[in-house]
Amino acid sequence: MVVAEYKKLTVAQMSDLRNKAREQGIIVKVYKDSLVRRAVSELKIQGLDAYLIEQNVYIFSEDEALLPPKLVADFAKINENLKLKAGIYEGNVMDTAAINEIASMPSKDELYSMFASSLICPLRQFMLTVKELAKTKSE
Repeated sequence: MVVAEYKKLTVAQMSDLRNKAREQGIIVKVYKDSLVRRAVSELKIQGLDAYLIEQNVYIFSEDEALLPPKLVADFAKINENLKLKAGIYEGNVMDTAAINEIASMPSKDELYSMFASSLICPLRQFMLTVKELAKTKSE
């Protein structure tokens, strides 16, 4: 989950954020900070209270934990009015720097494609070698 301040976002910018989130299966919600404090307290997560001031938007995903930080980091590059404050990753409260670092990590799909390309590369090289050998034998 990511906590961001949205106080200076326009309605159009907030709608754009929600639309981008919806495309990726990410949930964007605005809750009262007191409600979030109560939920975090019941989950025994400490350290988030300091970030629960001003107008916050809570962005989370049920599928992949890396998607919300990536969305906020990308969106904040375009819209400076969205300010990343903190987040919860694997049960630990993280500050802005840590969440930005998490956002730079490859997603599950990106890791799968990297793995697949690492498997295909040696096979491709082998096939090119066989093709060149066949070419030299035919000449």
